[in-house]
Amino acid sequence: MLLLELFSREGKSHWSVDEAAIELGLSASHTYRYFRTLSGAGYISAFTPGRYVLGPAIIALDRKMRTGDPMIQAARSLMNEILVPVPAGCIAILCRYFQGQVMCVHEEFTTRFQHDVSYERGLPRPLYQGAASKVILAHLPLRQVKAFYEEVPKEFERFHLGANWSELKQALRALREQHAVITSGELGSSAAGISAAIFDDKRVIGSISLVVPAALASDEVKAQLAPVVAAAAQTMSNTMAALAANSL
Repeated sequence: MLLLELFSREGKSHWSVDEAAIELGLSASHTYRYFRTLSGAGYISAFTPGRYVLGPAIIALDRKMRTGDPMIQAARSLMNEILVPVPAGCIAILCRYFQGQVMCVHEEFTTRFQHDVSYERGLPRPLYQGAASKVILAHLPLRQVKAFYEEVPKEFERFHLGANWSELKQALRALREQHAVITSGELGSSAAGISAAIFDDKRVIGSISLVVPAALASDEVKAQLAPVVAAAAQTMSNTMAALAANSL
């Protein structure tokens, strides 16, 4: 797993055995055996002699996730439904809480607009930035939030979550009281985000959002769309809670 995680790092997509061995603190012989195993299974592939990138088996796993993940399956038709009454160019996104970060796992749209929003599918985003993340952050246990906050307090402050722990708790309380969290320009200047949390019973597991082009994101439009997103999140939460109960 550590070897595969090397290939997911931003800024470096290909590795040699020697580079990976140094990075992981392993012997070259051990690392070579790992490369050979992963290459044989198709998880990495040599694109030039001695240098490897992620392989086609990763794409196969991605397809299996998109077609087999109950959360994505439950959200797909719902996301298309919430796009019906919204302005052209909006995008519906589904995010999961993942190892202290938030990741977009699915998106639906009718007409994609050109935007610089960084909630790209598969790209982990921090918990303090953007509506889709903040609405998840607001419903996490405070002990978890405090650990994240203490790592990067200035980032929490930069994204309007408070200059200290007391202010952060107040900000999170205010976010929890909203049916949907709305932010503008936090993940790119060309869009606003409207998001609501998804639960499997009482535990927050993700969020569903509408990304609205900035030119269309008037206060009136955002106020109209917030209850649409909140209702979709409630439907998703009911579905996920039922699935969780049936799996016991």
